[in-house]
Amino acid sequence: MKKFLRALVICILALVTAIPSFAAKKVSAENWPNKPVIITVPWAVGGLADQANRALAQYGKKYLGQPIVPDNKIGAGGVVALTEYLREKPNSVKLIYGGEGNFAIGPLFNKVPFKWEQFTPVVNIYKSNFVMVANPKIGVKSLADLKEYGKDKKVIFAVAGLNSSEYLMISALLSEMGLDFEGVSFDGANEAMTATLSGDTVIGITHASLAKEFVKTNRLTPVVVFDEKPLKDEVYNLECVGDYGYDTFLVNRCILLMPAGTDKEVVDKMYKAVLQIFEEPGFKETADNLGLTLDPIGPEECDKHIKDSIEKAQRFYNMIKK
Repeated sequence: MKKFLRALVICILALVTAIPSFAAKKVSAENWPNKPVIITVPWAVGGLADQANRALAQYGKKYLGQPIVPDNKIGAGGVVALTEYLREKPNSVKLIYGGEGNFAIGPLFNKVPFKWEQFTPVVNIYKSNFVMVANPKIGVKSLADLKEYGKDKKVIFAVAGLNSSEYLMISALLSEMGLDFEGVSFDGANEAMTATLSGDTVIGITHASLAKEFVKTNRLTPVVVFDEKPLKDEVYNLECVGDYGYDTFLVNRCILLMPAGTDKEVVDKMYKAVLQIFEEPGFKETADNLGLTLDPIGPEECDKHIKDSIEKAQRFYNMIKK
């Protein structure tokens, strides 16, 4: 009996002694981040997200007390990096970007090991319009021209991945138009645009900001913007798909994520830091040079955006499969 009581006391003392060490390991809003913050871009190096992330990283120390370290991990349109990220625990100092392509569109074409509910949205960085562009040699300047072109020809288009927002939108549109089409996948938006420039594909769909310089020099012809309103600026004067009676568009957003279960205070701290960085003149200048439309919506709006996109993407997918 004495041996049992002695063993019991030793166990209790061990537990009591361990409690402070467990508490010390817990990362809270007060001591988060307690080491450099690593933010991973799961898409192509040199793309909009990568450049925006590197601009953001310049101000990490100023607003978080720790540097932001930009990271890249590409593969399968973000699937590789987002899958690996599932290992992270709540309140991790590692963050990652994701968007409707990963959670609403990719899973329609390939089974993925993650779900939206396994992540906590922090803030959206930017939104972008997608535009359809054509090789000038085919003479397509509008959807009416494209319909005429496609009467007796297959429409070959370039996209950055066959499980992307771009692929789903353009495939749904061409299906609605009754055209025969084929998508060719490339490793990144720049390569896809190059294919249309060279004539390997007749049309492409890409970010309006990425195509701007080629449109200005008449190397690409803008056809239509995938939105509910026209695109009018110093370069574009484009009708939208809505003008033709189609709603085959998704808003493209780049959302900063943390693991599910992360404390609200930690999320709020990172959200506030991003908003402060957005006000930095240097960051604003970089965003302007990249043609970014900064769109810092918060966690609840990000959550709604992805859930709405999941519903809309499923409808587009059903259109394609008819």
